[in-house]
Order: sequence, then structure tokens, then C-alpha cells
Amino acid sequence: MSNSIAYTKNYTSILDAVYQRASVSGCLTSGRRMVRAGRNAKEILIPKIEVSGLGDYTRNVGYKTGAITYEFETKTFNYDRGIRLFADVMDIEEAGVLDCFVEAGAELQRTQVAPEADAFTFAQIAGHTGVTTVSESYASADAEDVLEDLRTVTSAMDEDQVSTGRRILFITPTLKGMLDDLCA
Repeated sequence: MSNSIAYTKNYTSILDAVYQRASVSGCLTSGRRMVRAGRNAKEILIPKIEVSGLGDYTRNVGYKTGAITYEFETKTFNYDRGIRLFADVMDIEEAGVLDCFVEAGAELQRTQVAPEADAFTFAQIAGHTGVTTVSESYASADAEDVLEDLRTVTSAMDEDQVSTGRRILFITPTLKGMLDDLCA
């Protein structure tokens, strides 16, 4: 009888997609084309790009020649959380649930990893110097109250010349529904 050896399957891309759908703060992450994996799981490489400044243009010489410096800086994550899930391979085969690992990993991403990562991300942002946090309860607010507060914040950003294309509003479905009903 000949050997039958199955190759291991890599489900990382599937679990990454599940995380991206479940994460609220995913839109705040840099593109994958810029950030690279480091030597171990606790670090990433971030590009540091420098270009020389502008120079005077002349008809005889043309443009000044500039230089580009492109290198990577290693950054270590400021948190390290994880879990190892075990499942008996024979139990899985007997139950006929061959995608158990993918389903369990996807469930972990949806219910544990994405919510915790979002909470960590927002806490880190709120902890930066110059970031003002305000705790406001909208439990008994109506749509006009929410809209008034949004206008106040938007006006402050306009005054500070924050680009409108770079603004992101994180809002609960309930409050968004109230605003949608007001505008309908």
C-alpha cells in the first residue's frame, strides 16, 4: 500500500477576510502594500520615505535632480494576545465536520479578535496627546440632538481645516437610523 500524505492547508487569507469584515476600525489600517511582516509575529516593517526638497528651475539646466531614500523601520507591537485552540482530529473526522478549524477560526475572529482589536485601537487613539474625548449618552436623545452634536463637531473640524475626504464617522446603527429617518 502506498503512502497518502495530504498537504497542509493555509487558511490565513480566509481568516484575514473574516477579520476585515468584522472589524470596525479596519478602515484605519494602512494598506498591505506598504507594511511588511517582520522577522517574528510581534513586529512589522514600516517604510520610511524621504525625498529631497524643491530646487529652482532654469531654462538652461532644467529641473534640479532630487534623491529618494526608501528604507524600512522595524516596529514592535505594543500588545501580544493570542490563543491556541485544540480539536481532536479523529473527533472532527467522525463528526464529518472537516472545516471545523476554519469555522472555529472564523468564529474566533468575529466574536473575540475583531472586537478586542477595535477596542484597543480606539483606546490607543483616545490616549494620544491632543485628542479630546467626550463621553455623551444618547440613550434618550432624539435625531435633532444627534444632528446638532454632529454639526458642532463638523464645524470644529472645518475651522481646524481637517480635510473632508479624511473624516470617518463611527456611529451606532440605532443613531444612524435616527438620522436616516430625519433625512427621509
